[in-house]
Amino acid sequence: MAHTFTVVVEPDVGLEEIDLDDLGAEHRLSSSHALVETELSRSALYHDIKWRLPDGTSLFVGRLAATPKMTGQRPGSVRWSRAHVDGAGQA
Repeated sequence: MAHTFTVVVEPDVGLEEIDLDDLGAEHRLSSSHALVETELSRSALYHDIKWRLPDGTSLFVGRLAATPKMTGQRPGSVRWSRAHVDGAGQA
């Protein structure tokens, strides 16, 4: 069963040069924040991304239970989130 996770790294490092496509469906909200829908567990996703980042990079991975409220993100972010997050369409 797939789950959607929010992935945040420190802005100085960012995710622009980090390929996440092989982990599942992903959508970049900003240069340091992405949503990833994957069959991986939270721990497995965290460690797979951690190994792709420079040592010591701050990393946050959390499971989304519902479509989050957001503004100022990249175009299509709300639509992608509604299509991929468990509980899509909840207010």
